[in-house]
Amino acid sequence: MKIRKILWILVLAISIVSCNKDDDNEAPFLLTNSNIAGTHVLTYLRADIVEVFEINGIPITSSVSVVGSTFQVTFVFSENGTYTAEGEYLATITTTVAGQSSVETEIIVLDEAGTYQVNTNDETISVSDGTLIDTFDVSVFNENTMTWLQDVSETSSDGTIDTQTELRFERQ
Repeated sequence: MKIRKILWILVLAISIVSCNKDDDNEAPFLLTNSNIAGTHVLTYLRADIVEVFEINGIPITSSVSVVGSTFQVTFVFSENGTYTAEGEYLATITTTVAGQSSVETEIIVLDEAGTYQVNTNDETISVSDGTLIDTFDVSVFNENTMTWLQDVSETSSDGTIDTQTELRFERQ
């Protein structure tokens, strides 16, 4: 009986000691200009585009999938809201129209600069190269990694275009 009591006290003591109140008070890593500032490398890129349009009343679906690989792309985000992106990656582009597919590869070279704006409340980031503004949901953001997602749907008299994009970065 004494052994059980000693073991119970030991387990209770270990439980109390292992609970650290500092963990509960640790501030979350918020999406802010100062927290995003630094050098990040692109590690993943995927974009899927589906277009539905009609020809003589018959709906036609075409899809394009772009998958990046062999990344050598560096993004530098400054605390003042500017960024630069330099490097290259290999894009594998698969196009499918009416069940027929074709695959091609292309080396994409990036050399751009622009501005960005974070929205901490919505956990989004908007980037602009001066001509186009893209807004992404930031689904993962911590000291080491971030993931951007974008889902855009456009409708016109010609049909619809749905685009889903995912970018992943690692801090250097």
